[in-house]
Amino acid sequence: MYFKYDDGENLVLNDFNLEIKKGECIAFVGESGGGKTTLLDLIIGFIKPIKGNVLLDGQDMQLINLRDYRKHIAVVPQNTMLFSGSVKENITYGVNVSEEKLNEILEASCLSDVICKLPDGLNTNVGEHGGMLSGGQKQRIAIARALIRDPKIIILDEATSALDIQSEVHVQKALKNLTNGRTTFIVAHRLSTIKDADRIIVINNGTIAEEGSYKELITKKGDFYNLINN
Repeated sequence: MYFKYDDGENLVLNDFNLEIKKGECIAFVGESGGGKTTLLDLIIGFIKPIKGNVLLDGQDMQLINLRDYRKHIAVVPQNTMLFSGSVKENITYGVNVSEEKLNEILEASCLSDVICKLPDGLNTNVGEHGGMLSGGQKQRIAIARALIRDPKIIILDEATSALDIQSEVHVQKALKNLTNGRTTFIVAHRLSTIKDADRIIVINNGTIAEEGSYKELITKKGDFYNLINN
């Protein structure tokens, strides 16, 4: 697969070939501008390759209904957008869910303790853009929002990069519950976010420089080893 932007001269992805199994957790790492975000956009279907194909269960993505496909995707970005409403409204986002199911999701997203401390519990207004909440709390709401949709594909785009260490611990636990059994794609600089991935894909100049588990790549002492030690 090949890709370049209309206003760019160089290929962002060059002869890129990767097969992912259902339920696999894949982490993309590499220098800034190396093509990681481009890959996420290709997976979501925001852009298409100039040559080659993105296949879903053997079918060309360009031939499927992208609107239906995206219903099965949940994205947890670096900065979660919340609207001025209650915590519950921001989590359910128009989805009808039983109280029992909601409580399960609050537990899985490590939000139960947070909710207990809020003045009006789930009915507490988060303020404009979620200003009443910390970054870690907003990220856990984003995870709960994803869990409630029960997606097949998870995309984590620098989901913990803006958090302090204490907040990250809670969010990492929630992320493990979210990604368990689901096909997951991660772009992150923090080692803690990618360490447990089934495969780490090291991208250099739009191609795969090396791939393997964290343990395999550390033992190899190649591009990945150099990347995290510089």
